[in-house]
Amino acid sequence: MASTRTEPTDTGAGPGPEGPAHGGDTDGGAPFDPGHRTYQGMSLRAPALIVLGIAVVILVGGVVASALATSGSSALPFHSVTLPDGTEVVLTPATTALKPVISSEPPADILGSLAVPAGSTRQGFVDTDQNQTQYDRSVTFTSGLSSDQLVSFFQTVLPKLGWKVTASAPDTAATSGTTEVLATKGSDDGFYWEVGAVVSPGSSSGVTGYTLHLFEQPDQD
Repeated sequence: MASTRTEPTDTGAGPGPEGPAHGGDTDGGAPFDPGHRTYQGMSLRAPALIVLGIAVVILVGGVVASALATSGSSALPFHSVTLPDGTEVVLTPATTALKPVISSEPPADILGSLAVPAGSTRQGFVDTDQNQTQYDRSVTFTSGLSSDQLVSFFQTVLPKLGWKVTASAPDTAATSGTTEVLATKGSDDGFYWEVGAVVSPGSSSGVTGYTLHLFEQPDQD
């Protein structure tokens, strides 16, 4: 009896999970060996970048902190003072009041140690140094406080802001009845600064004029 041979049927199935069919590799070379797989090592680039980023943040933070410590702060430590007569006076910081005469100077620690009574109206300013000599500028204001209250204000607020009052007396070089409060303060810039608050007599309209004169003392060396 003649025998019948059945040929294998091609099902069209592709390579199994362990590689191509019949154990061959994709390029016709040696058979696939599951015991010799090749793995890609973990990249060290990402951790290195993270460490570098942290170092940069620490460095920048240190520089900023050092700059702040050197230049001081221009923010007032308090916002009002009470005069001996019981009047509470709200402060306007020098960064606002003296804005027309602020450039690269005065330093932040000096600006943060000066204020005028809130409600003062700026009338004008004088730039004496013209960037040719040490800082010497002044600003003129009017206020609803009396002349006695203004004198008392500067006598009170300047020591609280770290200034040493060196004089508080009639200003003989100005109009009769004018009083000057003079004070000095050392700055982080290595110089001493002087401020003079020159208060004029009050007017019949209830408005009092005053001038804040700020200047850097010459180097004595």
